[in-house]
Amino acid sequence: MGIFDFFKGKDKERPQKQSEETSNSEQASIQFETKLTAHELKADQDTINQVVQTMVEEDPFKQYYKGKSLEDMTPLTSRLYKYEAITTVNVDFDSQEKNRILVVVEGTPLGYVPEEKAKAIQEHQKKYLLTAFVYVTGGPYIEYNKEQEKAVEDSSPLGLDIFVQFT
Repeated sequence: MGIFDFFKGKDKERPQKQSEETSNSEQASIQFETKLTAHELKADQDTINQVVQTMVEEDPFKQYYKGKSLEDMTPLTSRLYKYEAITTVNVDFDSQEKNRILVVVEGTPLGYVPEEKAKAIQEHQKKYLLTAFVYVTGGPYIEYNKEQEKAVEDSSPLGLDIFVQFT
């Protein structure tokens, strides 16, 4: 077998590998994705605060304000939220009734998914792999105030964004 025959043989094997890769990428492709918010689930502010507190306590990689401080803030930096890097995958979708799904984050029920989204989620739950992440929105933040010409701290109401994806 010469070098030419060696490369010639490799070309014959390549289509099989490509078809295997194609089928793997088809299996891993996103079939459905949506975003929910705690307010959309009708969660009250106390419940949201409780879930955020649990997420903060259990996150082993806490890095408040992305590791920045007031001294790091300049007129060119954007607002940084204290908890924006806090996430969890401890999300359950309890769908015991048709078109009705209770979302539970960190063991705390947040509320029910709106009917249209619940129907789509239930259809995909039967066939595909669910991946869900919860991110904290709002809360304490630091930013550069151009009027005062200095960095300031302030706060906005906490919230939760839930990203749902089926592959």
